[in-house]
Amino acid sequence: MRRKLVWGLLAVVFIGGLVYLYFNSSKTVMSSSAGKITQKEYYDDVKASQAGQQEFAQMSVRKVLEHYYGKDVTKKQTDQAYETQRAQFGSDANYKAYLASNGYTDQQVKNNIRLNMLQTAAIKDNHKISQSDLDKAYKSYVPDTTISLITTSSEDKAQAAIDALSNGSSWASVYKKYSTKNNAASATGQLPTFDSTSSTPEEAVRKAAFNMNVGNTSDSPVKGANGAYYVIKLDKMAKKPSEKQIETKLKDKLTNDFIGNSKNQSSINKIIGKILRKADVNVKDSDLKNALSGYMTAGVSK
Repeated sequence: MRRKLVWGLLAVVFIGGLVYLYFNSSKTVMSSSAGKITQKEYYDDVKASQAGQQEFAQMSVRKVLEHYYGKDVTKKQTDQAYETQRAQFGSDANYKAYLASNGYTDQQVKNNIRLNMLQTAAIKDNHKISQSDLDKAYKSYVPDTTISLITTSSEDKAQAAIDALSNGSSWASVYKKYSTKNNAASATGQLPTFDSTSSTPEEAVRKAAFNMNVGNTSDSPVKGANGAYYVIKLDKMAKKPSEKQIETKLKDKLTNDFIGNSKNQSSINKIIGKILRKADVNVKDSDLKNALSGYMTAGVSK
């Protein structure tokens, strides 16, 4: 799965109701024979915590980015990105296991995808890409590729599928016998077309497919990042287009690579800080003054 971006999914679950609790008409959030906890006590305690500071920063950045770039990231695009990301897990069971192991809800995943897409739009608008970088990206570009994929839960099952294919069994019959359900695949495992700028299917599958000849199948199981093992059949690879034809796609890929590189965090903070300053962000609560300092002071001459 794609690396979490600079602010990532920072919220702790209980923080989500913080504003509601603070402004709700009820005054007490807990009572006991030992005493009570008021909304103000709870709010003051939580906002002073690291989780509270992080959530405030996330909310502030999201609010500003929605204002400037919300029109560039439609709900349809967000929903499509969510479906694509979810399909990477191969099955609903795998996706639910991922949620459980990381303590996420489905809605948190959707929110994080939305925030990441807004950030990408902001970075794309402010990060300049040189012609030299474009030329290098084009040189390594692999065009539209179509594969069929058998997804198994173990290396032994993947190897058994490969052996069956080698012994003359049809792809359709082997797929039906050995593959688990993949929400992104057709009835015989064929996936939507992708290229080297795509984030799906997962990297191990893309890398293996790009090094195969059309019509061939994997000669050994391909290990995935989420515990799955794959058998790949390369169905088709398109002719490489001109650099001009895919310039926008290459720029998007370079932007995503820039965001995904932890060495660029300082530069990203500068971009976000510039946007926050443009929006005249002013933190009214003195206890939260430093929550945005990593952004607000980035790139500002002292």
